[in-house]
Amino acid sequence: MEEKAYLSIIAVSANIADKSRVEMLREHSKEIAGEIIKHKSGVFIIAGVRGSGKTTILAELLKHEKEPLFLNAEIVVRHGEQLLDLMHYAYAKGARSFLIDEAHIFPEWEKDIKIFFDETRAKIVISGSSAVSLKVKGSELSRRAAFFETKPLSFREYLSFKTGRLLPKALMKDIINVGKRRMLEKSIIPYLNYFQPYLQFDALPAAFFEKNKDVYINIIERTIRYDLLYLREIDVSYVDNAFRLIKAVSTSSPGELSYSSLSSSLGIGIKITREIVNSLARTGLIYAVAPHGSGKGAVRKEEKILMPLSFRSALCSYYGISPVKGALREDFFVQHIGKCDYLKTGIERRTPDFVVGDYIFEVGGPSKNYGQIKGMKNAFLVKEASFQSKEEIPIYLFGLLY
Repeated sequence: MEEKAYLSIIAVSANIADKSRVEMLREHSKEIAGEIIKHKSGVFIIAGVRGSGKTTILAELLKHEKEPLFLNAEIVVRHGEQLLDLMHYAYAKGARSFLIDEAHIFPEWEKDIKIFFDETRAKIVISGSSAVSLKVKGSELSRRAAFFETKPLSFREYLSFKTGRLLPKALMKDIINVGKRRMLEKSIIPYLNYFQPYLQFDALPAAFFEKNKDVYINIIERTIRYDLLYLREIDVSYVDNAFRLIKAVSTSSPGELSYSSLSSSLGIGIKITREIVNSLARTGLIYAVAPHGSGKGAVRKEEKILMPLSFRSALCSYYGISPVKGALREDFFVQHIGKCDYLKTGIERRTPDFVVGDYIFEVGGPSKNYGQIKGMKNAFLVKEASFQSKEEIPIYLFGLLY
């Protein structure tokens, strides 16, 4: 490649990295960066919704890696250059650590990375907005790649930025244990006045640090109009339906949503509705929580559709309505828990909301009763209220999980 083009790509990419640096890295990002810094060689993939801090992690790594090179994929594509050619050229000039931002833009990035890594055994860190897509394509790298995923700020991280105090991280077993649960609640009670502002507009790092709730709308626009292109072929109709579906999800209670109800309200088929939900979940704009169970029964059930904080609140504000409080609580719970299944409501009685390992959780407001977990083993009521019994867990405590 030409030296002029190479220098231009490096200069513009470096400017993007400079603008992404922060004075204090969030705890989740510190953990990811720290784990990557330990290794001298390897392929590392960082995925997550836009605005959750992926580029900031790469900018941090730029300060610690040996002979690093930061590349923004959009800039490379804009210059008409190929990823593999550029990496070969940079390696010949002495680069040994490659930090590639928004790699999902390259159609066959995984093949280029595989070839380059096998040739050089260099250190390669990749970021992208589609966790599922990066993991699927990253399978081409077999055992070469380690995966990390960024999320919106945890309540614990948010409190550290707002108050200057970092509360200890909790484990699930700490929250389940009655004695430790009391200690955790005692530590978080002084800061509960921050809970609602956190839910409303402050959970996403980009929005929090820019102090601008319009960041959420901008991210949704960019994700639907541009990122979906890298997952599948789309047209104007598909984009329009994606915007309409995300509006329906954000303004509804999770219990009201189904593929048939969304299909009916959007005026499109169930198959395309499923495809849009799947695509939006792959970008991180929604959470599609799988039904609990296995076999044909589970396959027939539909995912529960939730959102990362604080996208629901920002969208509802944009549309001039108030978000459903129950939906915000479930968004909070699922974001902090991570991997979980949901229990679909039965015909004879309503069932609890979520299954996490061996535990069952029903999420609700202060007045929620025990009806849905009565007689169940390892079942708990997660409430927006203080600790009252061994079966009740204040929802705030799950905000300490990361």
